[in-house]
Amino acid sequence: MKAYRIIHTAANITAFGLLGAMLIYFLFSYEGLPERIGVHFSAVDGQLDVYSYKIFGFYPFVMGFGLLGIFSLLSLAVKKIKKLGLKITEKGDTVFRCTAVLLLDLIKLLWAVFFSFWTYCIVHQTGMGDGTPLDIFRVFFIILLLSMPVIFSEIQVRYRSEPRQSGNADDAELPEKKRKLFKIQHTAANIIAFGSLGAMLVYFLLSYGGLPERIGIHFGSEGNFDVYSYKVFGFYPFAAGFGLLLIFSLLTIAVKKIKHIGISTDKQGEQLIRMIITEALDGLKLIWAAFFSVWSYCVIRQTGLPMMFVGIITFIFLALFPVTVIEIAVTARGHRTKDNKEKDNDNITGN
Repeated sequence: MKAYRIIHTAANITAFGLLGAMLIYFLFSYEGLPERIGVHFSAVDGQLDVYSYKIFGFYPFVMGFGLLGIFSLLSLAVKKIKKLGLKITEKGDTVFRCTAVLLLDLIKLLWAVFFSFWTYCIVHQTGMGDGTPLDIFRVFFIILLLSMPVIFSEIQVRYRSEPRQSGNADDAELPEKKRKLFKIQHTAANIIAFGSLGAMLVYFLLSYGGLPERIGIHFGSEGNFDVYSYKVFGFYPFAAGFGLLLIFSLLTIAVKKIKHIGISTDKQGEQLIRMIITEALDGLKLIWAAFFSVWSYCVIRQTGLPMMFVGIITFIFLALFPVTVIEIAVTARGHRTKDNKEKDNDNITGN
């Protein structure tokens, strides 16, 4: 606990201190700046893309200190909340809380560095660049986000408090409450996915008569139209969208019906793994439904595809696969069959 307090305190001092030092640096440089300066950077190449009055140079501090404040409140909530709702031991609860706080501290440090660098670039009126600085930040942030479910899952497995049933423990079913919650989530995901794309199809049909004969139907790498054709091809996002939703639905049925998943776990573990895969497929449905819904909206309105939205969707899409694999691996480890556990113990003892 002593080491935790030292690291936690040092991280907060560093995060707030770094951003505070850059605020002082900005204040000293304020008078020397022209009346209108670049205050925002393009997400594509990192160059200044928004110019305004220099008073808006305080923007990174508003955002930076705001985020640090939010994460500090989250840290406080993690410390003070009485019950986390996890079936782990008292020691596990302490480890979980400390780990969560330290991860939040790491996020604070990342944002403090990011907005400090932003301020430096504003003061010197230079681009952030699309190379090393931004790439390093993105890589660290992605690694951190992907590692969080692994760390928390490992803690729950290692410090699990619920006693394993004796006798036929490997054949025990998941609690009815958990299965019911999963069914609700699964149903809701499907309703949202098919419903959103269906609603956009209705909107497109109602707007079809008012569209010109030739419209933009496809977008280039910068989000602008790069293919124009007859408006009947405006149905493309629906064909692709509903096609993918159908494929994922068939895969979901296969996951439910297949007899053996090829992973040696107890019955609860097998059920959980099936749920994880189904949830991942539901996630893919939601991702593609959102993507093609926005695509169809842009076709109807004949406007470019928002690249920030594309970036967010791409990140979620790429993160979904490793997170799913990690969840399956952790679940399989925590729900090994009794025979496998005995084999592991024999290997450890050398028998």
